[in-house]
Amino acid sequence: MSEDMTTEEAERLEEYKMLRDEMQNCIERDNTLATFMVTAVATILTFAVTANLQVPFLFLISFCIIIPFTARLVHYKKNVARISSYVIVFLEKDMNIKYETRNVLVKPVDAKPSKILISMRNYIGFWLGLISYIIYIVEYNNKIDFSIELDILFLVAPVLLVIITFFMDKKIDNFSKEKNKWIENWKELKEEQNIKKEN
Repeated sequence: MSEDMTTEEAERLEEYKMLRDEMQNCIERDNTLATFMVTAVATILTFAVTANLQVPFLFLISFCIIIPFTARLVHYKKNVARISSYVIVFLEKDMNIKYETRNVLVKPVDAKPSKILISMRNYIGFWLGLISYIIYIVEYNNKIDFSIELDILFLVAPVLLVIITFFMDKKIDNFSKEKNKWIENWKELKEEQNIKKEN
């Protein structure tokens, strides 16, 4: 600690470092989980295709991986948004470090390739679910001969799983909105605390 740094500044810096580490930890877990999810689903689909079993429902097993893992990815994203907004409201205002604050203000990249890549990354559960569903439809059509009523049930019902993953991934894609919401929440808390101190 430098001689001209006060105890309060040192504590603020220490808290900042701790929270940055926590955010980095969430990001690393997010990346690891996403990679594992892709690998696990690819393994399930590959096995189901190569085994050539008369059970197309095997392709829906991938949702047992996709849905809980996507829920966990949503949790990590929300956690990063919550911590990042706290850093903006409570710490960076009184520090020379302004990364999180400026990161909110910077304009997003408008290039189409970047948007596509971001979409692929943020909607990974949805894309995996959609691929699983399409393969399921093809295999179902090739291997099962049910009545029209059952066909409708078994072909339409799994669409709900794809829809669920889409809306879960939409929460991940709405990271900026989530962050702005937390910024407002932290500001309200800060104002309440300031009022209590004054009283």
